[in-house]
Amino acid sequence: MTSKLIKVYQETTDCTDGQNGNHIYIFKERMVGRSATAVAYIPRGQTKVHRFKTPLKLDLKGRTFQEIT
Repeated sequence: MTSKLIKVYQETTDCTDGQNGNHIYIFKERMVGRSATAVAYIPRGQTKVHRFKTPLKLDLKGRTFQEIT
């Protein structure tokens, strides 16, 4: 039996432009290197999970995250 590894991370990047919030992202696997594939996210201040139609590859350069257990 194969088990899928799902990881949930809170973005902790210091956003000074006021444009982007630090959302919670759900990834297919642990983030390694400079990119990761997100399958869903929870917008800042909300509780509803929004799934992407196709997995979204995020560039992690300059962004910080903390794993939510």
